[in-house]
Amino acid sequence: MARPVLIAPDKFKGSLSSFAVCEAVRKGLLSADPSMESISFPLADGGDGFADVMKHYGHTQTIHAATIDPLRRPIMAAYEWQAESRTAIIELAAASGLMLLKPEERNPMETTTEGTGVLILHALKKGARKIILGIGGSATNDAGMGLLKALGFSLLNSQGQALSPAGKNLSDIQEIRPAASLPVVPWELAIDVTNPMHGPDGAAFVYAEQKGASNAQLQVLDNGLRHMDQLLSALAGRTVGTLAGTGAAGGILAGLTPFFPLTCRRGLDLVLEQSGFVEALPNASLLITGEGRVDEQSLQGKVVAHMAALARQHNIPVWVICGSSTLSPSQLQQCGITRLLSLEQTGYSAEYCMQHAGELIEGIVNRESRIENRQSTIENRES
Repeated sequence: MARPVLIAPDKFKGSLSSFAVCEAVRKGLLSADPSMESISFPLADGGDGFADVMKHYGHTQTIHAATIDPLRRPIMAAYEWQAESRTAIIELAAASGLMLLKPEERNPMETTTEGTGVLILHALKKGARKIILGIGGSATNDAGMGLLKALGFSLLNSQGQALSPAGKNLSDIQEIRPAASLPVVPWELAIDVTNPMHGPDGAAFVYAEQKGASNAQLQVLDNGLRHMDQLLSALAGRTVGTLAGTGAAGGILAGLTPFFPLTCRRGLDLVLEQSGFVEALPNASLLITGEGRVDEQSLQGKVVAHMAALARQHNIPVWVICGSSTLSPSQLQQCGITRLLSLEQTGYSAEYCMQHAGELIEGIVNRESRIENRQSTIENRES
């Protein structure tokens, strides 16, 4: 019996969901060989799409709630609810994500995680006994102060006046007064970066520019995070800002640390635990994975590198499909990638590739599968 091909990609950000990538690859395989058996495992890290992927494997209920976007405008957003365990799976990007803003609206001096806090409060009132929070894709640099405010915390300046929870006000916060009452439930944060809270490798200098910050604002935001580190570390009774991952989502892990029982996990690990992928892998003939851009960051434990490492344990070849790649042949080989299939190799513009990614992926997989099938036929005849 033929061994199946496993299809396990991340999303192509701004273009295709991981579900759509799986479907395009599946169609490409079948058009090359109608007898080809494949199994799809859409994947996600802690960013956009995390909740949808967890729903796919966990068969959760989608809960819709009124909240606010990063600029405090009313929106409807959703989270996932696992009734048996009373677990809420919440994606920070759903209410506080960069994709909710137009490019000209992006400004981490003004944006807030308050909308995410509204969703969490909704889940707690529903009786949640556990919060799983995917924190990728944020538009914010508020050290999680917006989230705390939504949960009933007060953010006060030196005169005892309440402050708005935004990046521009971090340096002025002198007291964080906890909510009068709040259910103490365990939190599991899906974090896929290891940056500290502040400094050259911190939240502001590494991530705030893509969220709309100017060069001058980067220093203001970093100063604010340094100040918050001192305040939060005093509350926690230990140093907070140097912890790995506190630079994710504008310092949200640091903001939560003094107040809640937290566990940090890679979003991909949480997904894989639910998916059954690890159990299916040893019987596979080929693994096809991918993401929108493959670069140096991809080698730091992101979806592509982790999938390749798992496949290497079973001597299974790995094809990676992506929009673009900056990795050298030696880096690909070192990572265990057998074949790289990049949409930029089609010769089309980046804009065209993003708009037509599905059909391009299908075509590339079809072509490469036919080549592989011909080579296998020749090798079988020669042997």
